[in-house]
Amino acid sequence: MSSVTPDLETLTTRLKARAHDYELQGEWPRDSLDAYSELSAWRWSVPPEYGGQGLATHERLATYLALARGDMSVALYVTQHEGAVDLLVSCDNEALKQAWLPQFASGSVLTTIGYSQLTTSRQGGLPAMRAITADDGYVLQGVMPWVTGAPYVDNVACGAVLEDGRQVLVLLDMATPGVRVVPAEPLAALNSTHTCEVFCDDVNVPLARVIAGPEKNVLSHRSALRLLLVSATGTGLALAIMDELHALGGSDYDEVRASMDGEISAAQAQLERLAERGEVNQEPIDALRVDVNCILLRLAGILMVVAKGSGYRRRAIAQRLAAEANFFAVWSASGRIRAETAKRLVLA
Repeated sequence: MSSVTPDLETLTTRLKARAHDYELQGEWPRDSLDAYSELSAWRWSVPPEYGGQGLATHERLATYLALARGDMSVALYVTQHEGAVDLLVSCDNEALKQAWLPQFASGSVLTTIGYSQLTTSRQGGLPAMRAITADDGYVLQGVMPWVTGAPYVDNVACGAVLEDGRQVLVLLDMATPGVRVVPAEPLAALNSTHTCEVFCDDVNVPLARVIAGPEKNVLSHRSALRLLLVSATGTGLALAIMDELHALGGSDYDEVRASMDGEISAAQAQLERLAERGEVNQEPIDALRVDVNCILLRLAGILMVVAKGSGYRRRAIAQRLAAEANFFAVWSASGRIRAETAKRLVLA
């Protein structure tokens, strides 16, 4: 990942030119996703037997880094789309794979994930999304609280909990009767992702649409790619903030910039090592995540200091980047990750 291909460098530049306007206007980044499509990039996560290219883990993480350096909103959506693709690739439902993976590879169909309610969102109390067993499949009742790109995708990999506590993943057609997309409360950043709540009111899903389960923990077999993608996009965003810090200039901050450049380079090198190994070793993966969190949260403050008063305006690029950095404090962050991040910030 140390050398980004010219295509990715060009993509980063194209995305960066549009990112701020998309966020200020809250518009879906259609042109930026078209630029991604022009590289045939939707094929990169799909195996060759289904019309894709099947890039290796380290190559895909390099893509996420380049996307985030250009536009964090585009990077977030692509990771969610490819999260659903990866679930299908690893599933045993061959008919489902044959039906959808070629369409994902061509870019003719967009997808996303809707399973945060199984991991970090709405924990405690009754399951946010419930699946009731029916003769021909399941009936879904409840809400997916975090669905990126919901108004613009064709389907979503939805996670639900059965009456006996087991979990199931299904590929939910967004046009199914009973599916409702509700705009979420405006976010501090990343509003161009159109991350919404999606409600299911007695939605019928046939067995043919089951991706995985039912089982106790349907997401327990996640790959190194899925576990490292937040750190990869976070590193890309850190580089974007450094780009802005260098653009703002000011020799008084040369030492600060040099120090942060060194920290980011160290995090990127560790990301590369973990990606090359491909091991699902939670301890170093979590340690890197905390490192990246702390780098981003410190960079957010540094950026505001260097940008001065103009950076506090909502329309300022510095304001957007700082808000995006703060997103990493909560994105797919377990209680342990949040606690370690807070502890490191206090002790630093």
